[in-house]
Amino acid sequence: MKKVLMICCLCAFYFLSGGQQCATFDDIELQPDSWYNGSDGKGGFYSGGIWFPNDFDSEWSSWMGFSVSNMKDSTTAGYVNQYSAITAGGVDGSENYAVAFVVGELEVDLQDTTVISGFYITNSTYTYLSVRDGDDYSKKFGGIDGDDPDYLKLMITGIDAEGNQTAVKEFFLADFTSEDPQKDYIVNTWKWVDLKTLGEIVRLKFAMESTDTGAWGMNTPSYFCIDNFNDLKPLFSEKVYYKELKVFPNPLKDIFHVELPAGAEEIIIAGSDGKVIVANKIYRERALTVSALSGMPSGIYFLYIRTRETILVSKLMKL
Repeated sequence: MKKVLMICCLCAFYFLSGGQQCATFDDIELQPDSWYNGSDGKGGFYSGGIWFPNDFDSEWSSWMGFSVSNMKDSTTAGYVNQYSAITAGGVDGSENYAVAFVVGELEVDLQDTTVISGFYITNSTYTYLSVRDGDDYSKKFGGIDGDDPDYLKLMITGIDAEGNQTAVKEFFLADFTSEDPQKDYIVNTWKWVDLKTLGEIVRLKFAMESTDTGAWGMNTPSYFCIDNFNDLKPLFSEKVYYKELKVFPNPLKDIFHVELPAGAEEIIIAGSDGKVIVANKIYRERALTVSALSGMPSGIYFLYIRTRETILVSKLMKL
């Protein structure tokens, strides 16, 4: 019986790690040490079924939005190296990653209402070296004495189907605002940005803010790099156990009830295709009545309860 339960767990994890729309950017064909910047005029590209917009100006050979790169140059400063990540590669040693150049605001249309798990982010080499050393257009963060409270941050806004803002997630790509200089940092590794708190959304908006500004806006280069957009693996980095949680009724029609284990912190429900249907925090509840599957097609779904120590998973059958 234990073997059967383990197989069920592995099947669930397989769906969640490989079945959902996840943009790794490795499905974009590139020559070694090259990039795609939208010069073909297509206005963007798909990765993992998600459309990433791009606006290329052929007159000036300039672009904004998203590009794809496999550049590994982490030492060359300046605009000539705008397509490199400071990590010299993608997440976990992968080749491709995306580079974003934000002018004002950048938007990703998700097409359907969904919960986005998040993505990995790091600085571009151009931005990192500009912030660290300064250049002809941008200041060295911290100033000459290192005491200036500088920062560079990305704001990610969720928009729901009615066009309303759900929430805003802030991520600091560089932060020199601490009174302790030892806590100043510029991001130079891949960091996970959790976006589940944005809730059910149809669009993401990106904007950047820096303390180094001038008459034309930010002086700091407004670039960042992302990888594994909507990856679910970070959600399940802890040990995952298949366990028959007290769920009733199961099979179910629309609504079900679940008794929560001690220390429950989050509930996640996903389809067999890996798409997250709901992801909500739990605040000291001992039981929940869940209606998230109302109106959903019949079939297999997976219920995940995250505790302080692990994640418990049970299979749901919707009639």
